[in-house]
Amino acid sequence: MKVLEATLTTHGKVGFASREVGRMADTDPYILNTALHYALGLAGGNYVDVTHQPTYIEDTADIVNEVYVTPATPVAVESDSIRTEYLTTNRNARADTYATPNYPADDDPTGKASQNLPTFERERALAPGNHFRFYVFPYGRTAETVKETLPPYIRLGKKRGKGHVRYRIVNAERKSGTFSLGHPLSIYDHSAQPLGGVVMRQMQPTPLWFEGEFETEHYAIEPPIDSTDRVYYPADAKFLATKRDDV
Repeated sequence: MKVLEATLTTHGKVGFASREVGRMADTDPYILNTALHYALGLAGGNYVDVTHQPTYIEDTADIVNEVYVTPATPVAVESDSIRTEYLTTNRNARADTYATPNYPADDDPTGKASQNLPTFERERALAPGNHFRFYVFPYGRTAETVKETLPPYIRLGKKRGKGHVRYRIVNAERKSGTFSLGHPLSIYDHSAQPLGGVVMRQMQPTPLWFEGEFETEHYAIEPPIDSTDRVYYPADAKFLATKRDDV
């Protein structure tokens, strides 16, 4: 089987609310495939979400059996070490309303004019120049066909930061037996459970396995350019497979 190895480079500030501590919104150094499906144009939702309820399953129903995108992990490109760079900025935290009336302290019906309430918060986001790697598995199409449909430039994150993606078609050999996970996997994307050696990170909306011993059908993917080791990943992974009925 042939799969796509994708290298994403951030060209702008890319931020997610991975966790919020007080007035600080922090971004983890990983990009979930929930965000990548939308950034790559494989899923499309409403521009304005008044219900505040995710529709990942509905938005990907048409492609879930044709293509699978893994989460993205930081990689070293033209350097010897993996180091994620960040930008920390202050931003407006006032309500998203078209007009905010400013009442005199004596006439304020809300009682807030006489209080010293902060109207800002801090954001730590990925800086330009960070590199990430993810894989695209074509199930219903060829790797060449999928590559032609994927965009080289994308936007992602809460503020739709810019990114550039380079694709490389690589070989993946299907095998069976025990293997060590070689790339992050969403715990909802496959029914297999790790036997041991688990390293997991709680992320929203999908936690990730980073390491673990598995015994199931899997792919041995051609090593990246900067490595000599093959990447092992479960076969037949599908986006939110354990949460849906259409796969």
